[in-house]
Amino acid sequence: MTEYDRVGQGRQFEGYAFTFCKAAFLVLIFQKYSLLALSGLATIFYILAATRGVKEWHCWAKPPYVTVFWGAVCAFEAWRHFGHLLPR
Repeated sequence: MTEYDRVGQGRQFEGYAFTFCKAAFLVLIFQKYSLLALSGLATIFYILAATRGVKEWHCWAKPPYVTVFWGAVCAFEAWRHFGHLLPR
């Protein structure tokens, strides 16, 4: 393995570490509301990206499925945390 390949692999690992670092920081901030907050933010930003014409997505699912999925997760989490506040 050349030095260039080794450094490239190190940068790839750092990219993964940075992704998990961002996620962990947000979980630290939002704690028990993490999934609600993060799925809601993902939904909002995917909708904003789509409305501005972005066609390349880096997620495991493609539009509109990724947006629908995270929107459903957000709705479920909102119901789970705040459903008891709804009038009966």
